[in-house]
Amino acid sequence: RRKGPWMLVAIAALYFPGMLAVIHPRAAGFTVMAFSLLVILILAVWRAPLSEGGLGARPRVALAVIAVLFAVWANLHGGFVAGLLLIGLVSLGLTLDRFRGLTEVVTSHRVGLLAFAGVLGAVIASLATPLGGQIWEYFQSFSNPAIRFASTEWLPALQSMPAMGYLALSAAFAGWLWWRSTPPRQIAPLLVALGFIAFAVFSMRNIIFVAPALAFQIAWAAPNRPDQGLRAPIALAGTAAIGAVVAWAAVLGPAQAQPQLRALAVEYAIDHPPKTGRIATYAGTASYMLWREPHTPVAIDGRLEHYTEGQLHDNYAIVRGTQADLRIPLDALDVTAAIVHVPRAIEILQAHGFVPELTAPD
Repeated sequence: RRKGPWMLVAIAALYFPGMLAVIHPRAAGFTVMAFSLLVILILAVWRAPLSEGGLGARPRVALAVIAVLFAVWANLHGGFVAGLLLIGLVSLGLTLDRFRGLTEVVTSHRVGLLAFAGVLGAVIASLATPLGGQIWEYFQSFSNPAIRFASTEWLPALQSMPAMGYLALSAAFAGWLWWRSTPPRQIAPLLVALGFIAFAVFSMRNIIFVAPALAFQIAWAAPNRPDQGLRAPIALAGTAAIGAVVAWAAVLGPAQAQPQLRALAVEYAIDHPPKTGRIATYAGTASYMLWREPHTPVAIDGRLEHYTEGQLHDNYAIVRGTQADLRIPLDALDVTAAIVHVPRAIEILQAHGFVPELTAPD
């Protein structure tokens, strides 16, 4: 709030596109919350001017909070790696600023303590989940190139013009903000913003971290403004929020299942599983079926990182009709039933002896 109403408006607008990535109920929402909490924690402890006592007596409390945060975070979602990256970028930026001679802002003790917080977070995350140290092997599994068959969000943002437009705008905003900051301009806040923009270019899924990183830069580097009455902007935003809630309650209502999950074929497959073999279908649909009936024999489910490249390729060759000869994929996955909607896939399955048991408009 000390940065003025226009900065509040800017960061709210920048947050919105990232929220679209977690608009559905999903564990990544926990990461958005935890990452934002870590941003606030670093700002509250490490941004405090040395003239006001520096870190004071807060380091022990901060380290304890970081340890608890990473322990909980690692059990909720794998995005805690972004928290480690945040600590690493801030530590690197402060180190570079110290080499530049900004000793009035940065001390070795301050940088070392933050780096230790990152090491502590990594150790805690390695011990706090049932996976233990194998959690790092879990991350390696996402390098499976066949995940693209089921989900494009792990691919680079270069595939999406809207995403690249958002990231270009964010980079321009970060550069403009750094240029407007009071000299001597610190590298740390700019490095955080540009680092997470690059992180999102590497994988579009990481776009959720861009706005909190920009908020970090604003809070750290943007000049403070004289105390201004913010009642009008708050009233405007509050009215819009209340109006959105009323519109949601009156028109949209609670979230509904996606149409493909309510399909008659899905209901039929849950109630009439094959006597032998497995059901080939889309990963999200299979996960829904397992939620409804845990013993449903699906070929794959939404935990894409658990499957080999060949298994994912075979499953999607069956349901999308991209391969005329399905003998090898069908045998490899032991598929004896399928839920498909692509006409070509239906024709190929019938050519392999599959018989339609249910046909519905959807």
